[in-house]
Amino acid sequence: MKKFKTIVICTFIVAIILLGIVLFEFVLLRLLGLQYQSFGDLTIFFVIYLFLDVPLSLITDNLPKALKTVGMINSIRGLSFILDMGKAYILITTIDYFMVTIMISWQGTLIFSLISGLIGMKLKKNDTDPPMIDSKKFQELDKK
Repeated sequence: MKKFKTIVICTFIVAIILLGIVLFEFVLLRLLGLQYQSFGDLTIFFVIYLFLDVPLSLITDNLPKALKTVGMINSIRGLSFILDMGKAYILITTIDYFMVTIMISWQGTLIFSLISGLIGMKLKKNDTDPPMIDSKKFQELDKK
């Protein structure tokens, strides 16, 4: 019973956080020209966006770290920003294309993705770069 309460509380907290993010994105997209025919269509749009954004974020957040570790790039900051911005733009454009009841201009999508990329860059500002593959720190991590 105690585990069940913990799971319910954690689920409730995550749902509130996701709802806050969705409301922020809705207000921003609405200011940038998002048009929809019904509230149900809008809900479907954000559910699809949320479910596609989470796995894509796992890739776009970790790809720059992997490339930095193997020495292909010097810093993760720029590539991370470009990937975050591109992910948001492609995702919204694709959903907009397939949902005829949702409409947003490409300029609005571009501005939203730029803001999304800047917010992501600000949130990742304090992240440390991963160690290079040939460094002592990486060797120590590899032994653990």
